[in-house]
Amino acid sequence: MESAETIFAIANTWILPGWLLLLFAPAWKYTGKIVFYVIIAVLAITYAWLLLSDIGSFDPEAGSTLANISKAFANPRVALIGWIHYLAFDMLAGLLIAVDARRVGVNRILMALPLFLTLMTGPFGLLIYILIRFAYTRKPGLPLLEVSDES
Repeated sequence: MESAETIFAIANTWILPGWLLLLFAPAWKYTGKIVFYVIIAVLAITYAWLLLSDIGSFDPEAGSTLANISKAFANPRVALIGWIHYLAFDMLAGLLIAVDARRVGVNRILMALPLFLTLMTGPFGLLIYILIRFAYTRKPGLPLLEVSDES
């Protein structure tokens, strides 16, 4: 079995092509498929494998308080599982941002900021995109939350 440090290094490298595709080739017909079905799916499989292989060792009280969460994340294996969780969901947020920005017509150069911030800070990058999107559309909203009148 691979060490947690090795899996951590591989996961951090694994996401880079996805972020580069979202930044430099958001309109390429394969970008979304590669990011979702290859990069995110492999992270999700890795996450599930790590989680299920350690399921018996998790403390059911781990998430009940901040102190317990801190204690749980002191274990490198738990920290790795949490990190892969972040990588997968930040990449999913980046994909939704890139798809929505293209649909709304946000300038690709401007998209570098929210995509970079989503990679590095997750929700803060999403917030920056929400503000940029509002500046472009003058409508509050999030990707996939707008209801179409077509039924």
